Parts: sequence; C-alpha cells; structure tokens
Amino acid sequence: MQTVTIKKDFIIKHILFLLIIASSLSVVTAARNIKTETIETRIYYVDSEMLRLIPVRTSVPKMSARKTAERVIKKLIEGYDSNPKIRRIIPKDEQCLKVSVKDNIAYVDIRGELSENPPEGRDLEMLMVYSIVNSLTEIDGIINVRFTIDGEISRKFVGYLDMRETFIPDYFV
Repeated sequence: MQTVTIKKDFIIKHILFLLIIASSLSVVTAARNIKTETIETRIYYVDSEMLRLIPVRTSVPKMSARKTAERVIKKLIEGYDSNPKIRRIIPKDEQCLKVSVKDNIAYVDIRGELSENPPEGRDLEMLMVYSIVNSLTEIDGIINVRFTIDGEISRKFVGYLDMRETFIPDYFV
C-alpha cells in the first residue's frame, strides 16, 4: 500500500513537472510570434566627398521619443561604413554623444573624443551638427535640438556655429 502511494506521488510530480515545461515552452513560442512594431525614419549621414548630407531610411522599434532618439544616436555613432558613398564624421565611441528629450526638444551632450578632436572647418562642423539635428527631428515628438559640451552650455564647439542656439532641421546642408 505504501509503495502504491509513493508511485502515485512520483507520477503526479512528474506529470506536474511535464505540464510546467510544456506551458513554459508555449509561452516562449507565443513570445517569439509577437512582432515588435517598428517605425521608419531617416538618418542623415555625410557623403563620401564630405559636401552634403545623405538621408538613409531605416527602421527602429516604436518607442518613446527619448528611446528612439537614443537608438538614432547609436546608429549615427555606428555609422554606415558598408556603403562607400558615406563617410564617418562621428567617431565610433558610444560615449561621445548622449541624448535626452524634454518638451519636444532633444538635448545632445557632446563629450569624450568628439569634443577633444572635433571636425576641422566650418563645413565639417555644420555637416556633423546637422547630421544629428536632421536625424533627431525626424522622430515624432522632437522639433528642435540643443547641444551641451561636457554637460555645459557653450558658445562654440569648433568655433563656427553658436552652440547656445536651438537648432531646427536644415535639409539643404
């Protein structure tokens, strides 16, 4: 009699264990079938001759304006090196740009290697700044962009653009 009870307990425990495994597998399978909603946006990179900006369409997950802005900044830092028509102007350093969003304004903090070795010349400074501005203002919920350098409002970055200004997109750069 005791052997039968032990066998029943053993069988019940195994059945429960198998049910738990089966239910977790179904949850994992269901989670894989859920598609993340994405939005299409344009990221503005510098052309290979460093004369103008080239918009490149890309998809990013649909998130808050701040999260989307962080994703776009990450893509700008990653660059588009596989395309020979595009050149890198922002160094591949994840710490060189940080972004936050408040009241439809993206606040971009420039630091690290980028503030120590900025692009030389008015045209390169303008291309870099408007690469960021045009890319961020493509995001719903961002209208303008403001810059800080090492966390502080500064008059100049390289010396040609007044970084105290609030920037709006300029698609003719």
